[in-house]
Amino acid sequence: MQQPPCPLIDLAELPGESPYYIRSLTEMGEEREVVAHEHVFAANGMKLIAKGARINRSQCERLNIHKLRVPLDRVLATENPVNGAQLANEASKMLAADMAMARLAQRTGDPLGFRQGLAALALPRPLAFRLTVMREKRSGLFHHSLRSALITHSVASRLGLSNRDKQDLLLAALCHDIGEMHTDPALLAPGHHVTPEQRRFIHVHPITSYVVLRDLPGVSSHAMQAVLHHHERLDGSGYPYGLRAGQIHPLAGLLCVAEVTEALVRRSEMQRLDVLLRLNQRRFEPAVVGALRQLLRTDPNASNASQDTPSDHDATVQLTRVAEVLGSWPALCDRLDVQAVPPELAFLKERMAMLRSSVLQSGINPDDLEVLLEIAREDSIVLNELRATLDELDWLMADIANEIERRTAALDVQSRSAVEELVVLLRAA
Repeated sequence: MQQPPCPLIDLAELPGESPYYIRSLTEMGEEREVVAHEHVFAANGMKLIAKGARINRSQCERLNIHKLRVPLDRVLATENPVNGAQLANEASKMLAADMAMARLAQRTGDPLGFRQGLAALALPRPLAFRLTVMREKRSGLFHHSLRSALITHSVASRLGLSNRDKQDLLLAALCHDIGEMHTDPALLAPGHHVTPEQRRFIHVHPITSYVVLRDLPGVSSHAMQAVLHHHERLDGSGYPYGLRAGQIHPLAGLLCVAEVTEALVRRSEMQRLDVLLRLNQRRFEPAVVGALRQLLRTDPNASNASQDTPSDHDATVQLTRVAEVLGSWPALCDRLDVQAVPPELAFLKERMAMLRSSVLQSGINPDDLEVLLEIAREDSIVLNELRATLDELDWLMADIANEIERRTAALDVQSRSAVEELVVLLRAA
């Protein structure tokens, strides 16, 4: 597999040890034995923890105030760390409890392949330690990674990828979000309103994950690149580098689809998943989307058939907002055309054209909303599908707002103010 070009990583972005990760591992030390198998030194040569010492919460502050010579994962050990056999056992428990995931594994034609692939993983000791911290202290993240690994492996099997690629993908899927362990958990909590400044810490997690894996024995460059690129999108709207098709590592194309669809597959929300894949077809690899659809092959209306008929009030509000965003764009576009628009805003026309195309492809006419609403009021299936589509359009608009803020963070106030009105409209969910 030819490796595509990748921008150089800015060394200034490389993370040191995070207080949030240190807190997690020292808390784990209160519950199970965590021991230094080497002396732990600060970067200036000061010995912080002696070889053989047990790590617990009392060392947390000391570790936080010093830059360390060697990452903690490389000098600490714990009892019963995560290994391939344990991962396979966790997968067995997941498949026994989750019908949607079990069905996905079964439809690959090799229902044991996922567990066998996990069992065959030879995890470097530092990585096994970090995954143990994730399992013990960030269990939601651990199980998200395991489910993403199953979806990724299933799609890879359907596409006929080699065993080497499937093993690289398993490792990449397990590790794609380990950088989030360096992020304040409060920023990732459901319902938390993330500010543009806080979003920068979230957007750097693919780089953090890459850095954790870098130079570890047994981790291939393909697995590392898949991790680094798993939030990139074919149209350039992703992060951390805004890469486009051809620049993104091929294995990342599988991982990104698995990662964004994991929660919907787990909850069997087939209608919402169908809408997500349809509206994002320019952002995801078509072959990957096609393989996932074939594996799921579920009527998108089936999971919603027993639901009560939803109110059309929210649909009216959402439709009105979509029409307002698209209606305000031409005037803003004209203003940008007569101003000296910085190159950082050049992407915006493409994104708004994509949004309009997605709206029209969904059967929504922004200029005649009442006809669509009238049909939806008379047919609960149509209303359910409309609500799923509008929920996904809300997500698309918020994603465009995130991209605007990400790309314009370094611009002057006047340049940012040119699109401030649009950002407010895009976010007004």
